Amino acid sequence: MQQDAQVLRPKAGVRVLCVVVYLTGVVLLSFHLPLNIPEPHRVWIVPAFALCGALWLLDGFTTKIVLGSDSIRIVSLSDFLLRTIPRAEVDNVTWESGCGAVLLLRNGEGVKLPSVGRNAQGLSNTIRAWLKRTEFQR
Repeated sequence: MQQDAQVLRPKAGVRVLCVVVYLTGVVLLSFHLPLNIPEPHRVWIVPAFALCGALWLLDGFTTKIVLGSDSIRIVSLSDFLLRTIPRAEVDNVTWESGCGAVLLLRNGEGVKLPSVGRNAQGLSNTIRAWLKRTEFQR
C-alpha cells in the first residue's frame, strides 16, 4: 500500500461495539427466545443469527475506502464491491440526505460509496478534498 494513502473505515470503537452486540445477541438467544417463539425453533434460530451476525461483522471489518495518490479503492462486501478507480476517471462526488454519497465518473456512471463511519456529507467533503489535492497530477 502506498505511504500517502488515506484509509477511511469505521473507527475501532465502533467495531468493538459491534462485536459486543453480536456476542450479546448470541448469548441471549441461547438462553431465551423472544416473542414467545417455541423452544424447538432454537435449533435453527441461534445458528442462523450467528451466521448472519458473523457476515455482518466481516463486512464491518473489511469495508473501507482507500484514497491513494492516483486512485481510489472501494471495498464493501455488503455491496459486492471491490473496485479501484483511477483519479483521472473521477469527475466529482455528491451526496443526498438519506441516500448516501456517490462518486461520479467522467463517463456518467455513478458509484455508490459504502458507509465508513461518516455521514454522507462528511464523506463527500473528504473525497472532495482528496480530488483537489490530487488534481494537479491528472
